Amino acid sequence: MKTGYQKTVLDNGVRIVTDSIPHVRSLAIGFWFDTGSRDEPAELAGIAHFLEHMNFKGTKRRSAAKIAREIEGKGGNLNAFTSKELTCYHAHVTDDHLATSVDLLADITGNSVFDKSEMELERSVILEELKSVEDTPDELIFEHFVDQVFDPHSLGRPIIGTRETISNIMPDNLHDYISGYYGGSGLVIAAAGNLDHDRIVRLLSKRLSTDTFHQVKRTAPTRNGAGFTRKDFHTTTQQTHIAFGCMGLDYANSQKYALLILVTLLGGGMSSRLFQQIREKHGMAYTVYAFMESYRDTGLFGIYAGTLPEKAEKALGMINKEIRKITRTPVSQRELNRTKDQLKGNLKLGLESPSSRMHRLAKMELFMQKWVEIDEIIAKIDAVTSEDIVAVANRLFVEQDTCVTVLNPN
Repeated sequence: MKTGYQKTVLDNGVRIVTDSIPHVRSLAIGFWFDTGSRDEPAELAGIAHFLEHMNFKGTKRRSAAKIAREIEGKGGNLNAFTSKELTCYHAHVTDDHLATSVDLLADITGNSVFDKSEMELERSVILEELKSVEDTPDELIFEHFVDQVFDPHSLGRPIIGTRETISNIMPDNLHDYISGYYGGSGLVIAAAGNLDHDRIVRLLSKRLSTDTFHQVKRTAPTRNGAGFTRKDFHTTTQQTHIAFGCMGLDYANSQKYALLILVTLLGGGMSSRLFQQIREKHGMAYTVYAFMESYRDTGLFGIYAGTLPEKAEKALGMINKEIRKITRTPVSQRELNRTKDQLKGNLKLGLESPSSRMHRLAKMELFMQKWVEIDEIIAKIDAVTSEDIVAVANRLFVEQDTCVTVLNPN
């Protein structure tokens, strides 16, 4: 049995990528569909997420209860998520339950029945999920922030949708969405762990539709130059929540590794600049961090902090000070090396988990159509210079719009 990375493309365009790890006793497998909330019509915003929920509510062969028990009853985990560009259904099981996992994932993504009564029950569940976001300020701030960064592009819309659009979605809409996006070259099946690639290909060839689908066509959001906006909102909270940021870089961008280091250096853990300044030195926030997301044709960069209302403006000033500093002053070699070591260590630790490796497999195939070994990524990180950090900082924070979103107590 061959170990390491392998790829097979079925006649209908479905791509199967695997990473064999013989020394573990489990495997993770995911069905990754190249569609998410950015692909939805505005009047049906939230349909990708609604469909993800409904695919667990029963098929022609399995009830919702049987779906819930089939993997969990064997000690495994079954779950799904919807993002801006992707929808994934995944299982993590012991290595003797591969066939069950393949059969179940193929069933729920290809044979769901969308019973009307189940759909109304799930609509209520999703509306409760929406209320949960609205009741959680450190989640709600990001809905406002992402909308501000990408408005009026569909990337700015909430993945869950709105009360109105959730109420608009009917069974026929779900069937139409599946017909447009679920299959063919828009489907990547990724698996990592103690597995045999050829066996997975055989199992999947028997269970997948032979239909082919066109890949989704997307329009990138427009980058605007060197402006600044601030929006303030109010809700029931004791803290002021702050999000600062802008558009980031796409998944395949050559400056991505410099940005990864910049994010880690600014707000990637207890040793980062923002944590040390805002929390440790001044005690102004319990939580402060930087983050990034990469999409097919753009990205998102952000900084979050939660602080007392009377300290919010000072905290925001300190964030702006660190941003100005990173665009003007080269990073010392000592700090750069330390940040690189932190980032490389995090990447290596991720290789210990079949689930993490499965996620990495799928995203590389979907966004780059190729596999990149960890040693090559580490080499790219090592090659980043202090000048590269300054350059990417200026690209993000000087040459394009930046924005601040503030969620204040009522």
